[in-house]
Amino acid sequence: MLRLFLTVSVLFWHQLAALDEVNNFCHQKHCIEPTEVIQHKNYEERKYQPFHWIYTTVAGMDMNRAIETGLKKLFSYSHFSNAAGTVVPISAPWGVIGQLANGKIQQAFRVSIVIVPEVISPPEPTDKTIKLKKEPTSSYYARTFDKKVDEQQYEELVNKLQQDLQQDNRQFDPRFIIAFYNTRGLMQIGFRKK
Repeated sequence: MLRLFLTVSVLFWHQLAALDEVNNFCHQKHCIEPTEVIQHKNYEERKYQPFHWIYTTVAGMDMNRAIETGLKKLFSYSHFSNAAGTVVPISAPWGVIGQLANGKIQQAFRVSIVIVPEVISPPEPTDKTIKLKKEPTSSYYARTFDKKVDEQQYEELVNKLQQDLQQDNRQFDPRFIIAFYNTRGLMQIGFRKK
């Protein structure tokens, strides 16, 4: 019992330290921030106001290669490959949406990036594989990390959060989301609240 308590305590303190890093990062870089955060035992519920984002679907490759391929397309959109032929400012986080099947990450991903909140009417993409979407007010269950991990560890972290949410009888979309804030491993893993 003491071991379980110590493990949960260590996870909680690591989570708080990583959250501080995300909050500081977003404050400095002006990325979207939650309007409400409810801390649960080892994850949090984060509520966001509406925002615009762009995404593309990449299938048939591992997650890291899918992210790299998708981000190239999305950066192209933000640098003149849009109906207005202009620069569309984008912001962290960039992310990937995927699914698990039998505890394994499937090789079909939606790679996305956020458009800064100051852009009220972003131009349509000229590339038909890129979609523009306005996210309504939404809430997510998320866990924050500040270390680089490999593909196997992503799978373990996603599975663990999913199990914790199920154990707490939370209702959530089965697709997972990994939001990256920098290339050093500052990220959040989450599921959208139903």
